[in-house]
Amino acid sequence: MSLRCRSALLLCLALVVSAPQMALAHAAIMEAEVAQAIRLHAFYETGEPMSQAQVIIYAPDDPAQVWGQGIADMDGRYEFIPDAIAGRWSVQVRQAGHGVMAHLEIGANAPVITVSSTPDTWAQRALMVALVAWGALGTALYARSRKGKPDASA
Repeated sequence: MSLRCRSALLLCLALVVSAPQMALAHAAIMEAEVAQAIRLHAFYETGEPMSQAQVIIYAPDDPAQVWGQGIADMDGRYEFIPDAIAGRWSVQVRQAGHGVMAHLEIGANAPVITVSSTPDTWAQRALMVALVAWGALGTALYARSRKGKPDASA
């Protein structure tokens, strides 16, 4: 084999050996941004977190349209960054028939947050108990009125 062929072969071998190293090398890039985040923490009156609760967010410019949604973490926490829209943001957190709605007033220059959450009140609980009792009474009266009558489906 001639010297030229050996040199060319060694050059090719060097390129092949070094190619994987070049392919594996890459740069790391990071972008950082300062933002005003809203951090929510949803929990029951017992202190138990609303783990994996559904979070629905409504912006002030279109309160009928869902602006964003997500799932709270295991500790009942959720974080979002609202658009630069001043006004009353509404956030609803729901889990297994329980829920709370909070209204966040965010100012034009900087977020000025006023939270007014509306958890279940004693009046709501009393109404629920009354409705369940009314339904049970109606079911019992219906069953009593049907007692002893032939079944129409037979």
